[in-house]
Amino acid sequence: MIARYADRDVLQSGWLVGEQFLFKKAAMVSAGMGKGRVIVVGFRTQHRAQTYGTFKLLFNNLIG
Repeated sequence: MIARYADRDVLQSGWLVGEQFLFKKAAMVSAGMGKGRVIVVGFRTQHRAQTYGTFKLLFNNLIG
């Protein structure tokens, strides 16, 4: 597991339905598959008005 959701107050802005189901769950996972690796991102890194913090996650996955 690369990243996980917090154990409380997951929502930073906007609205969220089912916040309680995200507590302490994986947000980003890296797993081996055959001779390579698969990176699964559970949040939208390409979302409109994205923050600079998510650019690195998106572009590293594309070229990595």
